[in-house]
Amino acid sequence: MILKQKNLSELYDKSYHKNNVFEIVLIIIFAVITLIGILNHAMWRDELNGWLIARDSYSFINFFDNIKYEGHPLIWYVCLWFLNQITGNPLAMQFFHWFIAIASVSIFVIFSPFTKTQKILFIFGYLPLYEYSVISRNYGIGVLSIFIFCACFKTRHNSYLPLALILAIMANTNAYCLLISLALGFTLTIEYIFRGYFHYQTKANKYNILGASLIFFLGIFISVFMLLPPADSTLQGGASQWFFQLDFNRLTQTITRIWRSYVLVIIPSDSKPIDLFIFSFLSLGLFTFSLLILLKKPIALLFYIAVNLEILAFTYAKFLGSQRHYGHLYIILIAALWLAHYYDNSPIIIKFIDRINHRLSKITLNGYNFVYHNKKSLLLMILWLQLIAGIVAFSRDLITPYSSSQVTANFIKDNELSNHLIMGSEDFTIAPISGYLNQKIYYPESQKLGSYVLFNNERKIVNDGDIMKQMINIIAEENQDILLIMNREFMERSPNLDIEFIEKFTKSFIYNEKYYLYLVKSVPSLS
Repeated sequence: MILKQKNLSELYDKSYHKNNVFEIVLIIIFAVITLIGILNHAMWRDELNGWLIARDSYSFINFFDNIKYEGHPLIWYVCLWFLNQITGNPLAMQFFHWFIAIASVSIFVIFSPFTKTQKILFIFGYLPLYEYSVISRNYGIGVLSIFIFCACFKTRHNSYLPLALILAIMANTNAYCLLISLALGFTLTIEYIFRGYFHYQTKANKYNILGASLIFFLGIFISVFMLLPPADSTLQGGASQWFFQLDFNRLTQTITRIWRSYVLVIIPSDSKPIDLFIFSFLSLGLFTFSLLILLKKPIALLFYIAVNLEILAFTYAKFLGSQRHYGHLYIILIAALWLAHYYDNSPIIIKFIDRINHRLSKITLNGYNFVYHNKKSLLLMILWLQLIAGIVAFSRDLITPYSSSQVTANFIKDNELSNHLIMGSEDFTIAPISGYLNQKIYYPESQKLGSYVLFNNERKIVNDGDIMKQMINIIAEENQDILLIMNREFMERSPNLDIEFIEKFTKSFIYNEKYYLYLVKSVPSLS
């Protein structure tokens, strides 16, 4: 199923350089394909809102305050802030994210223990090829930190400081990587405390462990601090909206996230209870299969169980999420298999089960033997399905714009419409146009010029009538025409305004980032 694990030191071994043609060619092919995807990709609001915060926050303190409304930790936004000191062109963010994706794939291809076939299938699967490379979000840098951790895992035999630093960085990439960082930190702690049982040795002394612990917990503290929303945040219900009631439908929705993460081709509908019930059992089957694969690798198994429980609990209690969120469950499986190959087989778990119930241990052992002989086929099946999903998503993005924001902004520039006061609603769907135009837009929801959108109490939902009233007031006070951008048709009319339809852009994968343009002028007085 796998090849021998490479060490970091092998990068400098001459014999290694004679046999690295496969890795280099594979990385180059990935880089070229994803570059084509990125240059063709029309960014949507979730990509550009962070860029706009970095671009238009009036001070560094204001920048940090704004981040807290985003529901994400610091690192990605700090990177965007530095990029904005160089250029205001959001293409810089895409290139930066492209380099991150290449770095992640390079580490995976060079250092992971998987076979050539498995490496090819993985990197051209949905998450590495599309979701975490073409779409510029903070999840890509989180995956990079996970792969760096796996590649550097052996360093714990000498010092815990490198791994602690990686975990601190990982925790500050996104909420899911915070949970992964906590699980990895917990796993390292258990391994050290029970090192006699696991025949594990390390040269790290108490000062090294203390320093590593301080780095790790500082990273966790900073991440949690940034993730705690302000009191007036309304994003995902703010700080108060959690789901702790026992609900069978919610439970099945949560469990099926395992299937949705591993198998992307056939997925259940969240609105169909029968589908959820069936796919919950299939999800538990996949989970059990994975547990049995790791049965004789107790440390890797501990990590896999701990982090799955964390993420599934968070999914149930707070946020069901999308593929970019629960896709981390698939990355966790890959990471657990990677970490497993640092260890020899251990009978500890089988012996422990045998002490509890001999019959149960025999059933477990039989299950392990079955999985052991079929694990290569299962993993290949998952990887092939991921590949199919990756090809479909990547191809779709080449044909259908992810958002109509870029083509709309280009139309405005080409027709010199940006000289008008631009008003746009619904604000968060208009934000990516502000990013591409590199100028602020008047948002009726906040009744002021802006670019990024913060989900707080200052933002009020408006209807077409409210927008009409604001346009009448603005034209009366400012005596200038308005370019109105709507993510729906504007049906309201007024005898005081001449509203001329200009163009519409409705070819978009994101359903509410389709745009309608209107030129609004004051009707001349007959007197």
